[in-house]
Amino acid sequence: MKIPRIAFLSLLLPGFAAALEFTQQGEYRGSSDCLACHERFYELWSTSHHGKAMQAFSAAFARSLAPMEAPLAIGDQRFVVELNGSGGLLRQLDADGTEKAYPILHALGGKNVYFFLVPLDKGKLQVAPLAYNVHTKIWYNATGSMVRHFTNGLTDQALEWTDRQLTFNTACHDCHISQLRKNYDPGTDSYTTTWKEAGINCEVCHGPAEAHIKAAEQAAAKGEKLEDMKLVRFHKDLDHRQRDATCAPCHAKMSPLTSDFTPGELFFDHYDLISYEDPDFWPDGRDLGENYTQTGWMANPCANSGQLECIHCHTSSGRFRFKDNPNQSCLPCHQERVDKILDHSHHQAEDRVNCVDCHMPKTAQAHMHRSDHTFRPPSPAASIEFGSPNACNLCHNNKEAITGDFHGHRKEDLEWADRHVKAWHGEESGAKVLELGRIIEACRDGDWDQLPAILAYLESPECDPAAGTAILRLLANCPHPEKWDAVRGQLSNTNEWVRSAAAAALQYDSSPEATRALVKGAQDRFRTVRIRAAASLLGRDLAGYSEAERKACSAAHDEYWNSLTIWPDRWSTHYNQGIYFDRIGDSSKSLEAYNKAMGLRDDVIQPMINASMVHARSGDSTNAYVLLQKALAIEPRSAMVNFNLGLLEAEFDHLDAAEAHLRAALAAEPRMAQAAYNLGILLGRRNDPEGFRQLESAAMELPENWNYASSYLYFIGQAGRGTEAGGFLQRIIATGRAAPEAYFALAGEYERAGRSAEAAEIYKQAKLARHLPMEAKRHAARMEQRLRGN
Repeated sequence: MKIPRIAFLSLLLPGFAAALEFTQQGEYRGSSDCLACHERFYELWSTSHHGKAMQAFSAAFARSLAPMEAPLAIGDQRFVVELNGSGGLLRQLDADGTEKAYPILHALGGKNVYFFLVPLDKGKLQVAPLAYNVHTKIWYNATGSMVRHFTNGLTDQALEWTDRQLTFNTACHDCHISQLRKNYDPGTDSYTTTWKEAGINCEVCHGPAEAHIKAAEQAAAKGEKLEDMKLVRFHKDLDHRQRDATCAPCHAKMSPLTSDFTPGELFFDHYDLISYEDPDFWPDGRDLGENYTQTGWMANPCANSGQLECIHCHTSSGRFRFKDNPNQSCLPCHQERVDKILDHSHHQAEDRVNCVDCHMPKTAQAHMHRSDHTFRPPSPAASIEFGSPNACNLCHNNKEAITGDFHGHRKEDLEWADRHVKAWHGEESGAKVLELGRIIEACRDGDWDQLPAILAYLESPECDPAAGTAILRLLANCPHPEKWDAVRGQLSNTNEWVRSAAAAALQYDSSPEATRALVKGAQDRFRTVRIRAAASLLGRDLAGYSEAERKACSAAHDEYWNSLTIWPDRWSTHYNQGIYFDRIGDSSKSLEAYNKAMGLRDDVIQPMINASMVHARSGDSTNAYVLLQKALAIEPRSAMVNFNLGLLEAEFDHLDAAEAHLRAALAAEPRMAQAAYNLGILLGRRNDPEGFRQLESAAMELPENWNYASSYLYFIGQAGRGTEAGGFLQRIIATGRAAPEAYFALAGEYERAGRSAEAAEIYKQAKLARHLPMEAKRHAARMEQRLRGN
């Protein structure tokens, strides 16, 4: 299975600098026009990894690489890079003897690896299947190196090198070139992409330079000092949040919501960000399968306090300012720790340990090294529990983990490190990391018995923005309605990322309280929050709100729709448009959008599942069935595909096939109550005891769904087991999530048996139950009053 790689009237708050207006800065000129006045800065930039984020694969560049000694086999194909007088050539040798040759046009990266671009049809620039390790000077399988080493049952496999996720024009251009024009033609699915300059040039961060150059020339001609720079001065014109936001887009596993970010604007006005809900992070938040730092930075207490920003440690060209003395990067805030580094680290002087060795350990994915930007202390206990890396064992006994594979973390080595850390820093050392990991793991596993602890953590001071966002997104899978008060409360969180996650989660809360909170969210300072609120407001009646509130919601809706249109060359754009049209009841446009998504990627099942559901609701079971069969061929163990196929097979009266698919759904997701319920109905009709067990399981998993509980009661009644009803209803009520009908059914049974006092107690429980709607509570109070005779 391929785990997809990433595939929505502003008021200024106090303390925020205004975004800058670029229209007065003229046109982009290119970095060469900066050289005359800024020679030293040009030299530093042009030799940096920013300046060389992409460069031509020239003859001179080719001479810097070690030649390949032999072709490299990848699957049933062999590949070799031939270096020559004009640059290089990629040769592909197929099993049938067919040979293809591609000129290598560009090289990306250079800090740890080089990836290369070759031309394909329709103007596509494609990441080549071979990459080059700068340190070892070895050529290797590029896509094979991207496979992630999951340990929680998920599997990953290498992409085909021609996969669209590796098409430069589609997926990876923004952070390697400057002033791009993608020029995508949806009609022909082709590109005529252009850019001003390879690499990240001066104007990416400072804005267009035309007006600045003219002003500088005029001032020089008059012998005057240039006062109005007419471009962004990174340090003087921007505050620390704006400066960080300028760096963030290229260092974030993000989803863009606009296509017009400019320096001076804030990250969450233009992007959303992945957090620990994604399997590319370990449950404790350590990096697993990604090479970005922004998510970890959002969990960094120094950054969240406002006392640390990117350029404290890094120059604008990306260099580490404190290379010769890394501990200086922790000053002035941690002077005492730096002065007593040997005491604090419990290492000897000859070990030459620095702060970053323990608080920013390096790991790697796809041969690219990354530093942990959370600054968390080492936690071998978390490695023991979750499998995540820790700084101690990266140095001691598992240095090969730098490749991204942590299976070499041996239990005895981890326990050795854990003993030392706890002896040095106390038994509670790492407790906060363990708490976070356990909460995220419970959410990922759907262990909703832990919901009280999850919600308590969500509302605690220990919950940083990355953790809060992840929990809110993972709570989307939680069926328990008692979560909603906490979710609604997070729309008042001080962090915009968390507020946006709360707004998205409230799509499934139809209460008036949620609508009020979302209307407020549609007026938020940050576009990401407004967009997520607008999406959740689709289909809601806003007639009772003021004209100003409705106008704000309409404006947020326009921003939401724009976020769904900006990347027409990505399947996810059309998939999300399909969801939009489906939610507003336009089945025709919804199917059109899903078909476009499937046209761009025919190996992703989500558009197929959604389109099949649109067909099914329209009464077109045949087309629904065809799409689900296609999805099944791609992911035969998908719970959703098998569940929906089970329903369709039952509709076609293919009961054996229906049973097989429902069982497959439960095998993939054992706690899938919908599958258990439908399988229970299927088996219960033939008086199979397993049917009763499945119905009871569904009812206990979702006690708030009276349909599940009442179906179980019906079947045991038909089987002559009616005496079991009372005990079953007691167990349902004991969950604290039972539907009101469960209380009333049990109380009614007690009344019929002459047990009025017990019936009154059940009505009292219903009256006091926090999760029940007010009308049900009122009815319970009246019934209790009647039975007690007062």
